[in-house]
Amino acid sequence: MLKKSGVLAFVLVFLLVPFLSVQSVNADEVVIGSKEFTEQLILGQITIRILEEHGIPVRDETNLGGTLVLREAQEIGEVDLCWEYTGTALITHLGYAEAITDPEECYQVVKEEDYERFNLVWLSYAPMNNTYTIMMRKSVSEEMGIETISDLAEAINEGREAPSPGSWQFASNHEYSIRDDGYPGLTEHYGFHFDGVQIMDLGITYAALRDGDVALAMGFATDGRIEAFGLVNLEDDKFYHPVYNAAPVIRAEVLEQYPEIEEILAPIAEKLDTPTMSRLNGMVDIEGYEPDEVAEIWLQEEGFID
Repeated sequence: MLKKSGVLAFVLVFLLVPFLSVQSVNADEVVIGSKEFTEQLILGQITIRILEEHGIPVRDETNLGGTLVLREAQEIGEVDLCWEYTGTALITHLGYAEAITDPEECYQVVKEEDYERFNLVWLSYAPMNNTYTIMMRKSVSEEMGIETISDLAEAINEGREAPSPGSWQFASNHEYSIRDDGYPGLTEHYGFHFDGVQIMDLGITYAALRDGDVALAMGFATDGRIEAFGLVNLEDDKFYHPVYNAAPVIRAEVLEQYPEIEEILAPIAEKLDTPTMSRLNGMVDIEGYEPDEVAEIWLQEEGFID
């Protein structure tokens, strides 16, 4: 049995441990978070490296988990800054039932509401759009003069000869083939139909298209395999798919402490278009670079760091 003095000492230690733990964290550090997939890891490392370059102390909490995990961490103050997608914020975080397909309109809605409701500030968004995409082999696209989904619809409706495998076969994962903002709505929106739809896992759609097993396939617009496999995204010229532009999102109180962050990250976001992000993703997924290596290489290429 503990003596009275021992009990008091134990209680004091117990009460002080959380306080000591909190105090050990540098309150001036900007905590950078990210989700767990390649693109998010790269964006997180770009942010860490460029803020360090400008003398801002940071702590790396990238690869934290999925969308909801990262968002909760930011809302409770465990993460200060991360990159989020406008479409994700609109539907998942702000609870909108319908997507907004205009990039600027979607951005303005989430920027205003996220600040009013959660005190989160959306900085300048990148032109990259990690949304659903309809892909074609680049060589076929160039040969047939098909650059947009409208071009594709016209070619099919005119009865033009299909590329390998000889018919207008389309590869899709199961979710896209049935969801309201997926395949059924796509063909209605653009007024055409494929000869057939082959359902397969998402990762296989890229290889199936590359190998000529299908004429077209769905994917995600910034996937590194698009460039690596010689594929191309057809322009969604009638704005069917929801927009998923990425932007840095920061807690308002942290931006007040480091207002220069907005100016530092604006030119970074401006340079991150869809082809660039696809190439950077491919450096990790295809070539085997680490996300921090890709961040360093790209920042040097663009002249942001020496």
